[in-house]
Amino acid sequence: MKKFFLIASLLLFFLGYSQGENNNWYFGGKAAVNYSIQGSPAPLLNSNMQVGLQPVGSISDNNGKLLFYSDGKYVWNREHQIMQSGVLNTGSGSYGIQLAILKHPNNSNLYYIFTPVPKFYNNGIVSNGISCYTVIDMSLGGISSNDGLPLGDVLPNHNSIPLVGENELPFAAANINVVKHSDNNSFWVVIPNKTKLYSYLVNNQGFVNSPIVSSMPLNIPSYSPSSHPSYLKTSPSVNVSSNFSNYLYISHWGAVNPTNWGSTKVLSFNNTTGQITTDFVLDISTNPSGSSTAEFTDDGSILYIGGNGSSNIYGIDMINIASPPNYYLLPINYSSSSSGPTDMQRNRYGDIYMPFEYSNGYLAKIINQNGFNNGSVDINDLYLQGRNTTRNLPQLVQSKSITGDCFQDLLLTGIEPNSAFIHRASNSIKTQTDYLVNSNQNIEMKAGSYILLSPNTTINGEFFAKIEDCATNSGNSKSSNNPIFEKPIKLSLDLRTNSNLIANKIKLTPNPTIDILNIKTDSKINSVSVVDITGKKVNVKLDGDKVDVRSLPAGTYLINVETKDGISTEKFIKK
Repeated sequence: MKKFFLIASLLLFFLGYSQGENNNWYFGGKAAVNYSIQGSPAPLLNSNMQVGLQPVGSISDNNGKLLFYSDGKYVWNREHQIMQSGVLNTGSGSYGIQLAILKHPNNSNLYYIFTPVPKFYNNGIVSNGISCYTVIDMSLGGISSNDGLPLGDVLPNHNSIPLVGENELPFAAANINVVKHSDNNSFWVVIPNKTKLYSYLVNNQGFVNSPIVSSMPLNIPSYSPSSHPSYLKTSPSVNVSSNFSNYLYISHWGAVNPTNWGSTKVLSFNNTTGQITTDFVLDISTNPSGSSTAEFTDDGSILYIGGNGSSNIYGIDMINIASPPNYYLLPINYSSSSSGPTDMQRNRYGDIYMPFEYSNGYLAKIINQNGFNNGSVDINDLYLQGRNTTRNLPQLVQSKSITGDCFQDLLLTGIEPNSAFIHRASNSIKTQTDYLVNSNQNIEMKAGSYILLSPNTTINGEFFAKIEDCATNSGNSKSSNNPIFEKPIKLSLDLRTNSNLIANKIKLTPNPTIDILNIKTDSKINSVSVVDITGKKVNVKLDGDKVDVRSLPAGTYLINVETKDGISTEKFIKK
């Protein structure tokens, strides 16, 4: 029989704790989207930020109410005014590709804006920039006439503080990501600097301006952030190996050296040490700019890559490792050899959106992004009500997970370190006599058999207890410790010519067609897939080299044909 013990007279209540930090995106030419309702993104028309190539970032509070947004030079408050001290001291610097916003782990009023700066301009002379960070204090600033609360401002003496790199020197950079620490309470701010990765710890004491430095196996001897573009993306935590926790995608392109036009790799990262490990290396070769943007699914099982030189978008299987890796070309309701996605970004629900050069009044979206070999791209998924996307989207604001891992038995002692958290155990949760929940904390306990609060346990905050089972070591259902990852893995994937190898080798007849579409090719057809003009995948039947499309409504479609030579996308019309 399951039991629940409370050795004290406690009022048990729970007011709920939402994580709405990523509810609002502000970006582009006064574009904005609210994601508070899953599946129903709502364009907003209240932005005052007009950007072109600049990085962007925005953050809301726990309940999804906008706090501020920035383009790396200015900071706008929730009433869409530049904060009183909201002009950042980044000088006459060129903008990086990305910026990052992070909430202080132990002070709900403080927020960091991390701004890579690749170069400075001075009387026509270009020099390396100085990357920096700024602290926003939401207890400062003018008082809102709407809610009577402060609008936030830059903390005095904390405007554009230079980041200290290796040998305690400032440095130029273009990219930045934030990765959750393994302790679920701290974060790593990761910044590539040539062949080194700088990882800065942000913990309860704040930002530690001294990096953990690790080397990356990159072939970029002449790379400089002041003259070459680059792109960085880290995966969510993956449970494939005990030696690393995240994948890190990094791409450089431009005239890097005479024999290597660019360098794109997926590496392994350990979120306990903050370092690159040698456990996983995937080399990806693409056409110029063919992998200048990327995103992982929310479980890290699929990596999507694309580039602003082509509309080709590939999905790569990061769990079922093969040599070469399994991949596929996503069907898309638009095809171009010169225009493609300029950024990729998951929203709070794991949906992946993209600004597209061809259609910058819309956000493109990967449909069925969590199904390998089942995704497609809708180029015009979200209309922005006359506003434009331009180049970049806001990165996800990382926050502490409020749901803990499931243990068999859990013993809690001392001062509760989390402001809001759910402790879980398959059997029991017990507290010792010195366990304390403060008045500003919101704590849940869920156990399969019983919860025991020992005498002198102090609960001053919000508290909820429930008998509820969980599966120990439950986590990523698609990712589990795989024996193949017990030894270092080095893989390569060549995408440079796959989309061109079968160009002009496939012909569709008749086109337009009423019922049967004949595919003429010298190679065996392995599979086909068809999407309509909205990017939705439709069912067709393949019989040898014939595709039965008679069940399709009249309209324009794209067919994806896979042979041993690669994948080709062709357009056809169904009468």
